[in-house]
Order: sequence, then structure tokens, then C-alpha cells
Amino acid sequence: MKNMKKVLSLILVLAMCIAALSACSSSGGANESDPGSETVSTDNGEKEILEGEDGEAASTEKVLPPMTTEEITLTYCSWENEVLTKHLAEQFMKKYPNIKVEVVTLALDGYNDSLLNLVATGQMPDAFWILGECDFAINNQLLGDMTEYWENDLEADNVLTTISEGKFGYYGTDKKWATPVKFYPEVVFANKTVFDQLNVEMPSTDWTWEDLVNSIKKMTVPEQGIYGFNQYRTMVTWYPVASDDNVWGEFGWDGTKFDMTNWAEGINIQAELVNGKYHAPGYDTDEAEAAFGDRTMWAAYSGKIAYQFDAWWTFNNLFATKEYLDLGLVYVPYNVPRAKGTSSSHSMGTLDFGGISSATEHPREAYELLKFMNWNEEGWLAKIDAYNTLTNADGTKLSMDALPITLSSTVWEKVREFFPGADDSYGRGPYFDAFLEKCKEPIPYGGTIIPGFGTFIAEGYAGAEDAVLNNGVNAHDLAPDLTEKANTANAAAMEVLKNQ
Repeated sequence: MKNMKKVLSLILVLAMCIAALSACSSSGGANESDPGSETVSTDNGEKEILEGEDGEAASTEKVLPPMTTEEITLTYCSWENEVLTKHLAEQFMKKYPNIKVEVVTLALDGYNDSLLNLVATGQMPDAFWILGECDFAINNQLLGDMTEYWENDLEADNVLTTISEGKFGYYGTDKKWATPVKFYPEVVFANKTVFDQLNVEMPSTDWTWEDLVNSIKKMTVPEQGIYGFNQYRTMVTWYPVASDDNVWGEFGWDGTKFDMTNWAEGINIQAELVNGKYHAPGYDTDEAEAAFGDRTMWAAYSGKIAYQFDAWWTFNNLFATKEYLDLGLVYVPYNVPRAKGTSSSHSMGTLDFGGISSATEHPREAYELLKFMNWNEEGWLAKIDAYNTLTNADGTKLSMDALPITLSSTVWEKVREFFPGADDSYGRGPYFDAFLEKCKEPIPYGGTIIPGFGTFIAEGYAGAEDAVLNNGVNAHDLAPDLTEKANTANAAAMEVLKNQ
């Protein structure tokens, strides 16, 4: 074995020498280095060499097929900010001068219908985003197989760990059909002002689910009109992932099947808190008018809640604005806590997906474009440049609404600079430090990764939450039937995918 390793090492050295000589003799062209042979490290996109037995170098290099040097045109479609998208396309074309990129920006409202219109008129984009349910892309046979590229790309090893561990975008098959293109973590926003008002110490950033529930109860003070929490994102969705390291999707999906037991426990906890008046009054109700003096006021704007369950984009869109800070609304991010006894950092997140077209004539190049625009280090550094220098048509700066999919430490260090730090006058820096360190193991919403989930929600699940939250039904009594219906819907959807 030892001699064989030496032979392999000599072969590796010879191959590297030949490659170096070839590079030196190159006359230059679209790509002076072979873009099909990528060598990246686990965090910055460069070659990774591991030390083997006896100190011999063992290469872990993966090799992508070469990119074309012919003049081609690729079309890229999304609902992303068009200023940002065009900037990234320009950077991609600088790297690959033989490739022209045409950007198509569709409105979020009606995106899927607009995408199908492009398909119907023979204008299917080579790389594109998927809005919402994976069933839409599957049933319309929009997605091309990119397994060969993903599984031979070291940059795909340097993304948020749950993407590969959970095989997101494989849809229960052995083929990689889609991959995350946008990442928004779920957040428990704590209102520092309310904690100060009640003279209660802020919770530890290493809290547990049980700590959160206890804090909600403690922070509910009826005589002062203060409520423990308000929800945009909900416990019924968060709890199954928070309570079980083996859950890889919404409502107790383990990667192959549903078990709604943890769903039942989660919604029972939610029902207890909502019906126990720990939750803020509902929008546009008499209770809201009595509590806030305005029945249509958002509870998080009232200054009378301790926690807002929400998505990452809410910070830049609202909580970071002068309007909120001037009102004394100082919200800081906490990771969605995990239940005692669990060991991972998995947490629900909003992940939008994208893929390459099943009809593209240039799948290798379409994959490279999708990667550059969304998840690799080089593309993300170009995004950061745009966030620092570019403005929208109305003169406003671009907003960093999502967090990186790459695990590049260089990228994450630069992203950290966009949020409150140690010099923040409101004292928010340490909370962002803790949050950004522990938010990198997201689990997507069910419809984006589980075929048939949308059908289950529309048909089998209808009325379940109302029965528990409003009619006193114990969710555990519903769980077996819901589990069967969810698995039946998934099995039916998988039959459609098997034929592709």
C-alpha cells in the first residue's frame, strides 16, 4: 500500500508539471486557466490537499467538465434586484468574455406564470429561480439534471452544511435538480426596550426552546399591557426541527417520510400560549384596538411585545430604520432555540431555490452562471462590492436582504460589517455576533424540497390548525391521520418525478 501511494504521488506530481507547462505555453483566450478543473479549499475557493498516511499528499480535487470557449449566449431569470443582477452578470462576462448573459427580471407577483409564458414562447431561460413549491418546476418539467456538476464541484462542498447533508434539491431521488440561491434565517427578535422597561435581564444567546417558552410567560405583564410574543413565523413550523436532530424538513420530514408527532407537540405548545393570552392580540380585532389604541397597528410596532417571530429581512426593512429606533424600538436577533437534548444547530430558514433549464443547450455553462450569481465566493464578493457602491434608480443604496450560502470566511467577515457591531450605540453588536455565528444550518420550508407538500397542505391539512388553536383538539389525536395523508401526497408526487 505504501509503495502504491508513492507511485500515485509521483503520477500526481507529473500531472501537475504537465499542467504547469501547458499553462505557460498558453497563448491566452477566453480562459487562460482551465475553468473546468477547479481546486478549492473548504473556505476560500482554493486547492485543498489533505495529508495522507506517512505524510504523503492525498489530493481531494474534484474536476468539473471544461467550459466552452465558443461564443454563446445565456439567459438568466429571477426576481432579484435588477441593479444587483446586472452587476453580477457584468462580472461573470468579464471572467468569461466568450459568454454573453442576458438578464430577465420578473416581478415576484405572478412570477411563475410569467416564467411559463417564457417557456411557451420559446424563451426558456438557461438558469432561473423557482418561486415557492418545487412541484411547480417538477410538474412543468423545467429543471435540468445538474448532478454531474454539483457532485464534482468543490465549491459545492463549501456551502451551508445542511444543503448537502439534507440533499436539498434532490427531491428524494439520486439526481440534483435544484439548489438554494437565497438564504434568509428565521429569527426571534427580542425587544431590548421592553426588557429594560421591566428590569428583566436579556436571555442568554445560548438559550433552549424551554428557555424561550418560560421567557414568553415571564415577559407577559397584563397590567402593563405587555405581551410575550407576536408571530409572523410560527411555532408549529419551528418546533419539529428544533426538537429533533433527525428532522430535515417541515412538519417532521426526516428526508424520506413524515412523522407528525413533533408537529403535534409544537402546535399544542403554540395553542397553550395563544389561548393563555401570552400572544399579542390578532390584527384588526377589538382586542388589538383595546391593547394598542389602533386595531390595525402591527404588534411589533406598538412597543408592547417582548418577542417578534419573523424572517431575517425584517431587520433591514423595519427594525434598522430610523423610524423604529426613534420610537425606542430596539430589536436584536436571537437564533430560534433548540430543545434540550438536541445537539445540532439546525433551524428553519427561508431558502429560495434555482436550477438550470431542462432545455438549455449549454448546461455546464448555465450551472457556472447559476453558481456565480448565487452561491460561490467570487460572486458573493461581487455582491458585496455592489452593496457598497451601487444605488437603485431612486438613489437609495442596495440592501443586503439575504445572507451568504457560501461558507467562505472572507465573505462572512465582510458581511458582518453590514450589521451593528461593537460600536453600536444601542448595544446590538454582541447579539449579531452570536446570531451570525450560529445561523448556518438552515432547514427549508416543506414546499421547496418535498414533492407533494403543497398538495398535502391544500387538501389533507386543511382545518387542522384551526381545530387545535380554536376548538381545543389535542393535536396528537390528529397526528396519525395527518402523517398518512402527508406521506400519500409525497408518494403520488414522486411518481411524477420518476418519469423525468
